[in-house]
Formats: sequence, structure tokens, C-alpha cells
Amino acid sequence: MDYKHPAIVIGILTGVLAASQGCQSSPPPVFPDVRGTHLSAGADIQGDDQTVQAILSIFKKAEDAVQRKDLDGLMALYSEDYKHGGYTKDSVRAVWNDLFTQYRDFSGTHIFSKIKVEAGKTVPLAHVTCTGSLWAMSNETSQRVNIDSWYGEVHHVTFDHGAWHLAGTFWEIPRAKESRPAFLPHPFF
Repeated sequence: MDYKHPAIVIGILTGVLAASQGCQSSPPPVFPDVRGTHLSAGADIQGDDQTVQAILSIFKKAEDAVQRKDLDGLMALYSEDYKHGGYTKDSVRAVWNDLFTQYRDFSGTHIFSKIKVEAGKTVPLAHVTCTGSLWAMSNETSQRVNIDSWYGEVHHVTFDHGAWHLAGTFWEIPRAKESRPAFLPHPFF
């Protein structure tokens, strides 16, 4: 093999890198995931304990609502001003409705590595760095499907009307409704 050709070297290194990152062509092993909302060991917490517990509670309530396929209960946890990647609260509701129609037996995991609370704002904010996944059983195939997984994503929550609500990335400019893809890009929350 001629290692003087950059394309060959890059191809070999790409293959080695992919193999070392755990890429596989076979389906993942079948085992239950770690469900629920958890703080990672050594999580960077920038907020008082009562606020942090209230923020954890909103995610636990969201996971419970998803498991029960309780669309109204889930949507009550979203801010009225929710915006994420052009989605609003109404368009996210439509996506969840589609998912609840197509899947069953949902299970979600949120592992928080950082919670930063900005309590001094007119509407308090918190930014929650999270790694996790959302799984369900397909009604069509009866197979367990990974609907979404994420690493180091930031969930934004606001404190409004006496409670914490899922806020998305509220500074984004909304896209036209007709451009809504079939699935919501992460984070769902």
C-alpha cells in the first residue's frame, strides 16, 4: 500500500476513527435503557437547590406525560412563547400527536451535566445541558425504535406564571409552517 497518497491515508484513518467510535452495522443490543431524569456525577449546578429540584421536576413530569401519551399534560409544560428551530408550541403539539399515533411504550432519559439558572432576569431562565434519548415501540413493526438521541444539548426553561416551562431556543426566527419536517429536530424539550 502506498502511504504517500493522501487519499489512501485519509481513508484508512477515517476507517480507524469510525471503528474506534463504536460504529456498527448490526442493530444495537436489546436491553432496557436507563429511564428518567438524572444529574450526572459531578454536574455543574449554578442555582439554589429548590430551583434545581423544580427544574428536574418539569422534566420528570414531561417524561411521565410522554409515557402516558398525555398530549394535553405534556403541552401544559411548554411555555406559551416556546420556539425551537422555527417550531412553536402549536407545531410541537402536532409533532407529538404524530409520534403518539405512530408509537407506544415510550421511554426517555435525560442526564444533566450542567444547570445554569439566571434568576435575576425579569423572566428567570435556566439552561440545562443534557445527554439522553427517546425510545418507543413502533405500532407498524412492533420493533423498539430510537426516535431521538442527543449529547450535550441545551434545554432552555423559563419561570413564568409561577412554574418552570420548556422554552426551546426562543431567540430563533420561526420558519413558515409548511416547512415543518416529519420529525422535530432535537431537543424535543
